[in-house]
Amino acid sequence: MNADLPLPSTQIARDKAAPTMRFLYPLAAICTALVFLSPGQSHAQTGGPILRADQQAAIELALRDVEPAMRPMARQQLAITFANFNEAQIAMMVAKISADRAGATTEPAPVEEAETAATAEDRAFMRAQFEPVMRKHHTAQVEFDHFVNSRIAAHCPARAAYARFGSGWRHELGQFMMESALGANRIDDRVNIAGEAYMPKDGRYRFDFSKVRTSFDAGAVEAAIQSACDKVHRIGRSFLAKVDPMIARQDWAGAYKVESAANAALEPIRAELQADFDRLGPGDIGVFQIAMMSGVRIK
Repeated sequence: MNADLPLPSTQIARDKAAPTMRFLYPLAAICTALVFLSPGQSHAQTGGPILRADQQAAIELALRDVEPAMRPMARQQLAITFANFNEAQIAMMVAKISADRAGATTEPAPVEEAETAATAEDRAFMRAQFEPVMRKHHTAQVEFDHFVNSRIAAHCPARAAYARFGSGWRHELGQFMMESALGANRIDDRVNIAGEAYMPKDGRYRFDFSKVRTSFDAGAVEAAIQSACDKVHRIGRSFLAKVDPMIARQDWAGAYKVESAANAALEPIRAELQADFDRLGPGDIGVFQIAMMSGVRIK
């Protein structure tokens, strides 16, 4: 779901039909928030972020407004965060950035208004809105992590369940790793550092957190895991049936090809299960970020 992070700007995009999306945050604050809002592992929690073409294009589009010296750092942070966004979220961000730029070239320069800094009372008002939701969302993430990890261990084959090895050789179906770590970061850090970084600084705002998921359907999640693990077991049994004759006749090149094909067949299962996690679980912090950046100013 899984975090849309537009880059900073000095403009306020105005839309009469929807809450305004604000781009008033310093780049340093945005990057700091990214570190604390992104999970300890990547989108699939299995290594570095693997980006789709639309995610890569969105990053390059956003980087156009960033100073060249800052682009390497911004690209790295955006890659970590954009890896958690689905196609709809990426499309929304690209459309917003493109619309803002088109408006900047066709509309007269806006009259600058004196900006009013948020008072301590304004900040307390806004924190009272986001902190309870952020803590409840984090609690759901932690529960989801524990549930997913326990069900993966229960239903999927353990390491070496589908393996053959001897003196100086080993052929195996690699362990199906899909551990979840959505709630890996400390909640106090999220609230005090990330939440504060995304909170508006120019007044008092009201936020809509209705799209932030603070629970999940355990039965549906387990069913998705069971289905994925059943597929892994089928691939494992097929792998052994193919590799055993090759080992018997010491066809090591053939055995390696069978092993590689079997492990490659796990990737679509991981992708499908990750999509299920995104759809059924509490998701990452992306929707939460959008809500805070789309607040309605009331003072």
